[in-house]
Amino acid sequence: MKCNWPDYDPTVAFFPVELKPVFIQSSQQSGDLFGYHALPRHFAVVESESDHVFAVVTENYKLVTNQQAYELAAEALKSVFDFTALKDMACLKIIMPKTCSFCHIDLIHKESGFEPWKDDQWIPFIRITNSYNRTHRLRFEIGFCRLTNFNEVIFESKSVEISFAHTKQLQDIMLRWHENLGEIKELEIEFINQLRNLERFHVPRRWMLPLACKVFGIKLNPKSSVSANKINELTLFRNAIDRLTNDYFSALGEQGYAALNVLMDYASQPVGVMSPENRIDGYQRKAGDWINDFSQQIESREFSFEKYLNDYITTSKMITEL
Repeated sequence: MKCNWPDYDPTVAFFPVELKPVFIQSSQQSGDLFGYHALPRHFAVVESESDHVFAVVTENYKLVTNQQAYELAAEALKSVFDFTALKDMACLKIIMPKTCSFCHIDLIHKESGFEPWKDDQWIPFIRITNSYNRTHRLRFEIGFCRLTNFNEVIFESKSVEISFAHTKQLQDIMLRWHENLGEIKELEIEFINQLRNLERFHVPRRWMLPLACKVFGIKLNPKSSVSANKINELTLFRNAIDRLTNDYFSALGEQGYAALNVLMDYASQPVGVMSPENRIDGYQRKAGDWINDFSQQIESREFSFEKYLNDYITTSKMITEL
């Protein structure tokens, strides 16, 4: 597949990190040198060059660096996509806050793309998630990226979370993940079928804002007041969804595939939220979950948007009136 995707350098996340002993102030009677002593069985996760402390951990904690996670994922990628030369691998995206406390690195095999229909290219990817402040455990996930706009969805059911407290189990865990994935082509076929179902289903524009509220978990209580800060956040959210709805529904029509693109685009570039880097992964998972949920819901003859969206219709009306 020919595509000029962004050429990210994953080594920006490979800064040196180490475990260092934690010292606490001693009592005056202890006689410890300089008035401090090491805290037993505790260590600090520290950026080596700046001595910035990410977290304090116990002796059972196993430090896995971003580079180690990347190398492990590279091996997984070879088995999942059935190739041997790492030069065929590319870094699609890096999500990392300024604090560098966690990162998501998305890896692709350059020749693994597919087209649900002509001139609409997608590619599967593996997302590596790792953190130094214990907010995320090491995790590998499968997702799909639309190459027209580089919007992504993550499938939580096709992921593995690894505890390195028991490193001897790693090979077994990776084997189970591979078995859970099955053949990547089978996963692609399943995904393409879902996209085609979405394309066939009529989604009126007027339901897009309440749908986005439902997918991203935004719900207001009609009996409660809304703070000025919240009003600003919700206004940014509303404006973003309205703009994306106009863009994608004008280009693709009033249908489920356009709705998915609105959700993916917002998930990849969320506004109206604090620390967007912290939200992207979760929002992209929510978009992936919605594909499965909505595809099942629309099979019912009793399906209606009024019933499906329920209280989120009220929430969207409140947001519209802000």
